[in-house]
Amino acid sequence: MNKVAIGTIIIGVILLIVGLVQIMSVGDDFEDNVEKGIIYEGADGDISIDQVNPDSESKYYVHLVDVKYIGGGTGGYNEAHGNSTWNLTEADCDKVKAFSIKDNDNNEMFYPKCNYVEDGTEDNYIVVGHLCTTLNGEYTDDEGTIWPVWTGEGCRAGTYTWETDGNVVMVYDVEALIGAIFEIVSSLFSSAGACCCGVVILIIGIILAFYLQDNQPQTFDTSSSHPLTNNKDDGFTSYEKKGWDQQEDYIRKGNEDVAEKSEIAIPESEEKKRSGEYELPPPPE
Repeated sequence: MNKVAIGTIIIGVILLIVGLVQIMSVGDDFEDNVEKGIIYEGADGDISIDQVNPDSESKYYVHLVDVKYIGGGTGGYNEAHGNSTWNLTEADCDKVKAFSIKDNDNNEMFYPKCNYVEDGTEDNYIVVGHLCTTLNGEYTDDEGTIWPVWTGEGCRAGTYTWETDGNVVMVYDVEALIGAIFEIVSSLFSSAGACCCGVVILIIGIILAFYLQDNQPQTFDTSSSHPLTNNKDDGFTSYEKKGWDQQEDYIRKGNEDVAEKSEIAIPESEEKKRSGEYELPPPPE
């Protein structure tokens, strides 16, 4: 097989393998990035947060662990509301209202929410409020786009202490989730591109292998035992070998002519005449 075709096939196979490996690792990478969004899970512990400006969207969502909304759901689509909002049970609502986390100026940073809580993910956590600011209604702009309204004092970056009366809470950074989604999309595009390029290059390599094999020039064996016609380096140039061949043919032809002439029978009398010898006639009687 031609070396160009072999190299092309190898490149195509490598790209295809790289693309498949990336596709198989997308799920694990997504789960790892999602888990990185959990910045706190526990009860009555310390949590470090970044700065959030007043009346701006909060990226910190507070969850209760292993509890359910009214109706038994844990998030996702709510048929009763026709959307992804849920209501906390009365017992859970009273519980979360007692949670507290304050800054150095004794300002409350936790905003509990019991009714019409937005929770589009069905898992073991339910949303019970936000840190720093809270979602407080929505408005429609002049172009008809609906925007959420966030209100609150905001937070300064620092480490603060939860008071949850022993209840386990989980705080999630939604920016990590958004980053994980973008990363998985980019990984899918790159892995799909690698697979497509690998398949195309592999096909080209296979075509080259058949094409170059069909168009390979015919070779003939010109080797001979004769020292002037074999392929070994005998010290003579092609021009010199040609001269030797012609001379050899001439010598061979001359020898053949001599042999032919030597075979002609010459009478004994003719030979004597050529040599100068004459036979005397017999004496008279």
